[in-house]
Amino acid sequence: MNDASEDAVQSKPQKRLLGIKLLRGQRRTAMQFAGVALTAAALLVGAAIPASAAESMRVTFVRHGQSEGNASGNIDTKTPGPVLTPLGQQQARDVVDLLGDNNYDAIYASTMVRTQLTAAPMSQYLGLPIQVLPGLQEIEAGVFEGTPEANASRGYGLYPIGWALPGAIPQIPVDRFNKSTYMPGTTQNGYVFDARVRGALQTMYDNGDRNAVVFSHGGTIMFWTMMNVNNLTVAQKLQLLQSAQLGNTDYVVIEGNNEDGWTLVNWNGQQFSPEPTLQAEIALQQRTLKRQLAATFDEVADAFATRDVRTILTAVNRGAADAQFSVAKFSRAVNAKIVNEFSKVTNPPAQPETPAPHSQLTSVSAQTTGNSETAKATDIAARVSAAVSSFGTSSRSTAKKSEPEATDGNKTEPARTTRPARAGIRGPITAEDVRDFVSRFTPKRAADKTESTTSGTPGTAGTTGTAGGSGDSDGDSGGSQSDAA
Repeated sequence: MNDASEDAVQSKPQKRLLGIKLLRGQRRTAMQFAGVALTAAALLVGAAIPASAAESMRVTFVRHGQSEGNASGNIDTKTPGPVLTPLGQQQARDVVDLLGDNNYDAIYASTMVRTQLTAAPMSQYLGLPIQVLPGLQEIEAGVFEGTPEANASRGYGLYPIGWALPGAIPQIPVDRFNKSTYMPGTTQNGYVFDARVRGALQTMYDNGDRNAVVFSHGGTIMFWTMMNVNNLTVAQKLQLLQSAQLGNTDYVVIEGNNEDGWTLVNWNGQQFSPEPTLQAEIALQQRTLKRQLAATFDEVADAFATRDVRTILTAVNRGAADAQFSVAKFSRAVNAKIVNEFSKVTNPPAQPETPAPHSQLTSVSAQTTGNSETAKATDIAARVSAAVSSFGTSSRSTAKKSEPEATDGNKTEPARTTRPARAGIRGPITAEDVRDFVSRFTPKRAADKTESTTSGTPGTAGTTGTAGGSGDSDGDSGGSQSDAA
């Protein structure tokens, strides 16, 4: 065989190999092009989606338990502020009994000690840290700091009412009290107050939290909500100020985001928007579970990166426990929702003797129209002013002594406490067999196995604050607590 034929024979495999490489290269190029095309298409689709497509966030605001400032009867809005009373500590534990099965994906508290201490039992129950955020603190009282809370209707309480309801009450002239008016002795007006709370909520949103519980203060919760939710009329806001001011550990649920606005869902048991469907609740809980399992996986992966056997084994052990606990919380939340839905079918709520919230508020609106509009508005204003005089709250009568909890600045280290025995779903539920069946599939943390039953009366959904308080001025005199602190 001559040299030319040998070269031809040897070149055939080489040519074949070269062809395969070229084919693979073309395929790789095609896939890259397809990837770029898909990415571009996704960007175009994303650009076509309006800003209103921002993801919704559910926020449950909880007012702190009774503080020593509440019990003093004086306005106290300074940071870090007073600690909880024994009653306040019991109220904090009762919050877990009332709201714990919602399986929040984050716990936030203001820079004030009383909110951090109120959040401590929830932190223990859900195994989540308490994240302290500026912006959630009470409305600063300025020159009214330390004054009797009973005098708030003639001073401190007028300003946030002017921010949230400018011109709605004749006795509070809009030219003197509006969103631009500064609280005397502070650098805070309605715009500054609104912006600082919005900033805190944006931080939660940017953190990826979509079902956060936020421990804050009566004035901050009530007036920021009224300034921002889009499904309340002026008459409804006045009605809430008059008859449903937030007591210690009362709660408010809102949904939305800073881009599209906010909707009031629940005002301490009064429903203003439809409850989430079972499907929506499961989707939300699945999201929470995925985030928690992903965080656990990341911690284990970081441990493997150290190549230290002890660190790896410790991380795997803790990760397995955390994953099991996350699944348990998911199961508990979904089971609670199923039982709640089942109870609605088997035991529909009886018609209330008094008009429903919306019908009540509609009647207020009707009263403020017609020939006697000014007189009616004056009457509402007088009642609101009387309520604001304690600018804060009424406490729950669930006083039970418990061990004090330790705090160090913005870091809260709760004392070891036990959670009150759950009272089950609120309302007349007779389907005991269903609850018992579901409870068998709800794992508990080891800490729950040692819990002891207390005789305190848990707060109930639908319990509203008395007309004796409206903000959070942290004073309590004559049975009302204002918590402007």
